[in-house]
Amino acid sequence: MSGPRLAAALAAAALVGAALSACSALDDRSVPESDLETAVKQLMEEQSGHPVESVTCDGDLPGEVDASVRCTATVDGETVGLTVTATDVDGNDVRYEVRTDTATPAPTPPATPPGEPTPSPSS
Repeated sequence: MSGPRLAAALAAAALVGAALSACSALDDRSVPESDLETAVKQLMEEQSGHPVESVTCDGDLPGEVDASVRCTATVDGETVGLTVTATDVDGNDVRYEVRTDTATPAPTPPATPPGEPTPSPSS
């Protein structure tokens, strides 16, 4: 994996394992779509160290625990699916986590046919 796929995988990997959390102010009992997109983009860039071209969400994040909204991020031309879920609401503040749709697995080495020596890792 190289180039755009690697950058997209690295940005997505920053969100895998432990979900990232953030906090935004409620506007009319929801986090506005544009505010959410900006916050998720910034969070992904901070965690991955890679620029994120854009984040688009399907709408506002309702200000209630377990409410969620679908988003997509674009990193080097690759699209990464995200789910943003509200985890806590305190007055006008909502905390939420961002998770990728799927983890990007590490490449699996090719299988060694039976009877052949296993190649040693090169340094």
